[in-house]
Amino acid sequence: MPSLFLRLALCALLLCPCAARAQAVAWLWDEALLPVWSAPEAAVLQRHILLTGDTARTRPRMRQPAMPAATRVTPVLHVEVSTVNPPQNIEASRAMIVQALLDAAAVGTSGWVQLDMEAKPSQREFYRSLVKQLRAALPPHIKLSVTALAWWCRSPAWLDGLAADEVVPMFFRMGRDNAGMRAIVEQSPATLHASCRAGSAGFSPQEPFAPQVAARYHKTYWFDRHAWKRAGADLSPLSRSTP
Repeated sequence: MPSLFLRLALCALLLCPCAARAQAVAWLWDEALLPVWSAPEAAVLQRHILLTGDTARTRPRMRQPAMPAATRVTPVLHVEVSTVNPPQNIEASRAMIVQALLDAAAVGTSGWVQLDMEAKPSQREFYRSLVKQLRAALPPHIKLSVTALAWWCRSPAWLDGLAADEVVPMFFRMGRDNAGMRAIVEQSPATLHASCRAGSAGFSPQEPFAPQVAARYHKTYWFDRHAWKRAGADLSPLSRSTP
């Protein structure tokens, strides 16, 4: 039987908040490999949908990545709204998106499914009502994760009352907002929307922040522009501070 000291030490370890470790999950887009550190769980692209003009084009993932049977898979539906040729009637795509997300959720094993969709301000009401519809259509035991553009974290109209179980702000590829958003994320995170402060967030090893930034979040998703194929991909991004 363990000594009283050992039992007390184990209890202290289990109860101490510092014992909890942030969860890191790799996003696996087309042709991406599974890095070793993400073997417990991976967010895997299942389908692309492109909304452009008067058409909606869809295609499944090109190739499924090799991964252990025990890896928990969060399926990802990527919906791209063309900025060059915006959809003439975005409402016409609603049923397709709902069905595609339900199909993706059916092959997941993590208990989550993720919508990755970038919407313009003129499409905000469509986006918010779509998320609400998706949450209602999913079985109660499957949670809905949605990615969010970084600048949405400064606009309550996007995120207040959003019907998702998880919001994942993407703190990379922030375009012309990059310098300003990086400064806010690093120096004044309290000014971000509550959904963007501590729950989940997306990062890239090619655009690193100071280690304490990712450490604020309980769960981090990581996108690698080299599809986790370069040397060092097996090193957890939570343990390094350079790309």
